[in-house]
Amino acid sequence: MVQLTPNKPYVTLRVKFKKVGSLQYISHLDLVRTMNKIIVRAKLPLWYTEGFNPKPKMVFAAPLSIGTESLCEFMDLRLIDDIPPMEAMARLNANMTEEMQVIDAYYTEAKLTDLKWLYYEIVIKTDGASEQLASASAEYLLGESVTVEKKSKPGDPTRTADIRPQIKTAECRYADGKIYINTILCADASAFLNPEYVVSALKKELGILSNPDLTKEYYTITRLEAYTADMTEFK
Repeated sequence: MVQLTPNKPYVTLRVKFKKVGSLQYISHLDLVRTMNKIIVRAKLPLWYTEGFNPKPKMVFAAPLSIGTESLCEFMDLRLIDDIPPMEAMARLNANMTEEMQVIDAYYTEAKLTDLKWLYYEIVIKTDGASEQLASASAEYLLGESVTVEKKSKPGDPTRTADIRPQIKTAECRYADGKIYINTILCADASAFLNPEYVVSALKKELGILSNPDLTKEYYTITRLEAYTADMTEFK
């Protein structure tokens, strides 16, 4: 039975977790549903919302797109008791799979909106991959403009957008027959840049990934680190 706690003080536990492997293909909505079951099964001292359908209060930072792996996802949980963070971490991990595990847990008063930049590694296996193509990729991504076709929401007309202001850094190299792109992209809610747009821009400009055979050409995206506005580690 849910114990209602509308007027009881709470503390905020920030949970940093990874989401890799096959779990990269579940949607953010599915993640929320799954995490809701996990935190209840972990028997944490949860703070619940008011109303006819009380729910534990959990908030995620920068929801991950389907098909992207991550080593730095963040979720804030409200608890009515400040149990040791490592105990909370152990309880959560006991109810998770190897592909989704808590990496760190700590109490904080910092806001999730302090997250401003995200660091990704994009690995592209494409015909014609070479040092020259890696150099051309870096030159384009750090040039004056990087244009893509975007829609504000489904059903809206397509518009051309310049995403260059949302790309802080981009380093490209060639190794093992692939192009490796390490890039820091805007994570601010008002100008969040999905790394898929970086791939789309390179497709349009350089013609990469034009082979329809997905066994011959493909790419992966992994979120590695998170930063505040001054480029210190986000915690």
